[in-house]
Amino acid sequence: MVIVGASGHGKVIFEIVKGREPVEAFYDDSPPCQFLFDVPVKKLDIELWTKKKAGIVAIGDNSSRERIVKRIGNKMDFVNIIHDSAIVSAYAQIGEGCVMMERSILKVGSELGNHVIVNTAASIDHDCILGDFVHIAPGAILCGGVYIGKGTLVGAGSVLLPGIKIGSRVVIGAGSVVHKDISDGLKWIGHGLAT
Repeated sequence: MVIVGASGHGKVIFEIVKGREPVEAFYDDSPPCQFLFDVPVKKLDIELWTKKKAGIVAIGDNSSRERIVKRIGNKMDFVNIIHDSAIVSAYAQIGEGCVMMERSILKVGSELGNHVIVNTAASIDHDCILGDFVHIAPGAILCGGVYIGKGTLVGAGSVLLPGIKIGSRVVIGAGSVVHKDISDGLKWIGHGLAT
């Protein structure tokens, strides 16, 4: 498999798959080095790929991850990376290119779109729906029945109360408590909308 992104998130993905799946190379628009963990780091020139590759786009920023996925198009079969300590209900659904980090939880009836990151110790309770390119940061908690639109970031340690609906491309600051719905493109910090 290949990992697109040779920075922090790429390193984390490598550590999860090491020993389970051989990594052919890291690819990056601006390679920071020639090798990372003894694996070659190459320029992301997908025009030079002679065959389809299996791998993941390991970029934490939602809009950057989406841009690279669109650029790669049909030249990659996107795989899911799920840490052995993650808890995933047999009755949950996961799209393609998703990551579930150490001690993350995905409960019954919940659905992840494509290219979603559920970071370290984040918890998604029953019947939550997450759109494509969402990032749930470390330690965040989604109570039951939460909806999150495409490209939204839920900051570290945040709590979203049951039944809340979050629009697309929303930013929820670290440590926030979200107690009401948030429309597309807004920012929520602490206990309310940012001005």
